[in-house]
Amino acid sequence: MVTGDAVVLRLDVVMRRVAWAGFVAFGGGGLVAFVLSLFSGSVSGVVFSLLSVAFAGLILLALRKSAGSLTISASGFEVAGRFAVRWTEVRRLRVYREKRRVGRWMHWWHYRLSWVGAGPEDLLEDGEYVYALGHLGGGAALYGALTRFAPAGVVEFAE
Repeated sequence: MVTGDAVVLRLDVVMRRVAWAGFVAFGGGGLVAFVLSLFSGSVSGVVFSLLSVAFAGLILLALRKSAGSLTISASGFEVAGRFAVRWTEVRRLRVYREKRRVGRWMHWWHYRLSWVGAGPEDLLEDGEYVYALGHLGGGAALYGALTRFAPAGVVEFAE
């Protein structure tokens, strides 16, 4: 391992994809409705289509604010500007994988880190530090990063 190497995992990939789909649907649909209502002369259609485009703009603003990433390196793991946990502070780190249902047929995996040791006080919950990661685009990247950078015997995987 080269000193300074790190693995950066993007958080909330699924929700960002859903938001992009909403942005495309409302923005594209609103523009098509705007053009059609201009040709038909419908004032209410113009107002509705402009509201749809404005809603798409709000979704786009929310997308810009929802970006986040978890960095796992030889020194520890952190979310820039939120928290940083060093491996010297961690006595035990557990990784939980939970299936979250979305509707009747869809599901996605949710990964949660729970650790015992020192760290940021705002993450303390019932004597343990817990941080919900959301979907990371697959657990293999998370597991690989933790096994690559964590000290031996610290990481436990639980389902």
